[in-house]
Amino acid sequence: MNKSYISKKIRNLRKSQGITLEQLAKAIGKTKSYVSMLENEKAIPSLSTLKEIVSFFNMTIADFFEESDQKSDFNKEVFNFSSDAELIYSKKNEFNLYLLHKNKSFKMKTYIVELFSEGGYSQSLKHEGEEQGYILQGRVELIIDEKSYELSSGQYFYFDSSKSHRVRNLDNEISRIFWIYLPK
Repeated sequence: MNKSYISKKIRNLRKSQGITLEQLAKAIGKTKSYVSMLENEKAIPSLSTLKEIVSFFNMTIADFFEESDQKSDFNKEVFNFSSDAELIYSKKNEFNLYLLHKNKSFKMKTYIVELFSEGGYSQSLKHEGEEQGYILQGRVELIIDEKSYELSSGQYFYFDSSKSHRVRNLDNEISRIFWIYLPK
């Protein structure tokens, strides 16, 4: 493991969840410039700081250093949710995010997003790429550039990921979305 890996991992975690430098710095009790230095390979976090960072992202140190480049069966065409999907992010009483297939050679990422009652993504995300989703179960509010859409089971959506976006559950039961992300 090297400084470059740690820097890139912190930056990717922060950006993938729409967290600003300021938000991460405040959460771990550091300055914005220090977090920027971490992400730009100008500093290496102490073990206690790294623990605070991974805790902020609901991870363990082991999760942080796990190589997700594990070899996948390139010839596999059929998958089982219980054995192949991986819970990659969870926020208590808000949502679970399952990656359906982890193979870094695949550009397209597919997920199942479970939104708990009154849960969702409270912070808007904005990044490069394209996204599409299909509501498998429940009723959700999808907010794209502050325009609200109410979607229910059987409906689907598509948008450019550079637009600010977030989603929340409108039901008292779990809502599920099949979500596809294609980075640019």
